[in-house]
Amino acid sequence: MSTPSDDFSARVLLAWPEEMRVLRRFGLRDGLRLLDLGSGPGVVAAELLRALPGTVLVGVESNGHNISMAQGATEAVAARARLLQGDVAHLPFRPRSFDFAMARLLFQYLPHPADTAREALRVLRPGGRLVLTDVDRELTFAVHPELPELDALIDRYDAWHRERGGDRGVGARLKDLLREAGAERVEGETIRFESQHKTAELFLESLMGTSRMRDLRDSGHASPSEIDAFVAARAQWLLAPGRAVTRYLRMACGTRAP
Repeated sequence: MSTPSDDFSARVLLAWPEEMRVLRRFGLRDGLRLLDLGSGPGVVAAELLRALPGTVLVGVESNGHNISMAQGATEAVAARARLLQGDVAHLPFRPRSFDFAMARLLFQYLPHPADTAREALRVLRPGGRLVLTDVDRELTFAVHPELPELDALIDRYDAWHRERGGDRGVGARLKDLLREAGAERVEGETIRFESQHKTAELFLESLMGTSRMRDLRDSGHASPSEIDAFVAARAQWLLAPGRAVTRYLRMACGTRAP
């Protein structure tokens, strides 16, 4: 039987094989000094360290609870993981401290994302790479059969997100943000990942899970009756034999100038 932590890790890693493929194409390889901005609960950091046994990773995360979770997630590879609580826009590192930096699903939360990209480039060695991965609200997901109750709550979530200073459309601007920050040789890729019959519920949970519904209810962006309507519609959707979810992420890479 899966545990809540198992389900959370599975949701975080839904796109991971495709993300890792693109990270390698953008230059990630074993033995580099790796900076993980907004490292969260450490699920991705642990995957990176398992895949790259000669790599040392430094994660920077603002949330103390996430740092505690990340320490648990990376316990098996703790000798190669350094996890710091701090501000990604003001990094406590000297220039040339890292070979490769990444920010996964972070920029959608930042009111001034170009400043964070500029700071990440500052601590890279010349020729080092910065990779950004995030959502583009215009190309986020497709659900079959249609689930209009989900669309309505996602729109409410986008509005709640904007009020908090974020931008769920930032994925469309990642390349421009890298150029604005001073990166060279900027390139991008869009990744697509699909549910299987058994994983459709997990994919749907990644779009509108319990915590997002709670945020919408507590902030007044959705009424209890609207959330109840979605939960009822979701139950029916999960009975559909052809149920499927397709999701998309934008990725962009820029190089630190000499």
